[in-house]
Amino acid sequence: MYFKDIVGQEEAKSRLIKEAKEGKIAHAKLFCGNEGIGKLPLAIAYARYLSCQNPMEDDACGTCPNCVKYNKLAHPDLHFVFPIIKKKNKSKEPVCDEYIAEWRELISSTPYFNLNMWLKEMGAENQQALIYAKESDEILKKLSLKSSQGGYKIMIIWLPEKMNKECSNKILKLLEEPPQQTLFFLVSEEPESLLTTIQSRTQRFNLYGIEEESIRDGLIRKYGLNEKDAHDMAHRSEGNFLKA
Repeated sequence: MYFKDIVGQEEAKSRLIKEAKEGKIAHAKLFCGNEGIGKLPLAIAYARYLSCQNPMEDDACGTCPNCVKYNKLAHPDLHFVFPIIKKKNKSKEPVCDEYIAEWRELISSTPYFNLNMWLKEMGAENQQALIYAKESDEILKKLSLKSSQGGYKIMIIWLPEKMNKECSNKILKLLEEPPQQTLFFLVSEEPESLLTTIQSRTQRFNLYGIEEESIRDGLIRKYGLNEKDAHDMAHRSEGNFLKA
């Protein structure tokens, strides 16, 4: 995921690139906004840009060793946390690594998705997805290691509002005393549901609906729609590319 792959959000991209160039990078950033507007793709593109060894003026280079690893979302210093379900016939709390293959596949094939689509990918049926307490131990273990490439270790937490109380409290401690060279990107649709102390420890980055023209152009580029149909769908999408 590159900045160029993201539909619209030009102002947000420019702000993130400017922060990176000026070295004004918050150790914890809270990406907020409705579904379908590109929060997760933007967080991944930002992580790639910060990890790129030869960043260009407005995007990652795409050819350095770090970028090559990002192509498969398998860079050793990039970590993901997301809501998951308990596997059948298992009583132990699951951790995200048990679903990492499905997660990478969904992002690679459909970077604009929502929780229902992720639940279907996991075969959740009627189960509720959560970020369990055990995940906080996995996070601590991963972030205690040195950066394998000498750059940032980046932890992207999708829908942190799904963390249970114990996990939230442990994450708060990490945000208060972050490991060296570590960045947290929290991608939330309900930021007010987070602990107020977590909210206060993160730099809020609000995202809004995508411009109608950008959605129209994205539909034409990605799906080969004619201009009339693309315009009609963009107009009815209310700034939500997933809805479009």
